[in-house]
Amino acid sequence: MGEKDVPEEQISSQQGVFLIVNRQMIPLIKEVTTIGRHLDNDIVFHEDFLSRHHAEIVNNDGGYILHDKKSTSGTYVNGKKIEQCVLNSGDLISFANINIMFVNNNAKIQVKATGTTQSLHKPSDS
Repeated sequence: MGEKDVPEEQISSQQGVFLIVNRQMIPLIKEVTTIGRHLDNDIVFHEDFLSRHHAEIVNNDGGYILHDKKSTSGTYVNGKKIEQCVLNSGDLISFANINIMFVNNNAKIQVKATGTTQSLHKPSDS
């Protein structure tokens, strides 16, 4: 597995969004992060069952979407086969025997989540 070099200023701007693979944190710092067996991918796995261009994760205005690139063995999120899927922090991405956790610690997202949680409470009748 490997990752291409990215300028330092891009890393610091989105350091809260990353993948965890075998105890290694890989920051998602590009608009499109490609995953596969071919060396031109951003994240490369040397596994025969993985397609050359297996999947990609697209940053869509702070939301992350995983796209399967018509891979042979498929792409799974939380055990379900997907063609594309909006990723949530803690989602488990699987490519056969490769398991990857998606983590999004973006403060903007956390504020939205807090606001949503608070809005679920019923107003008390006084």
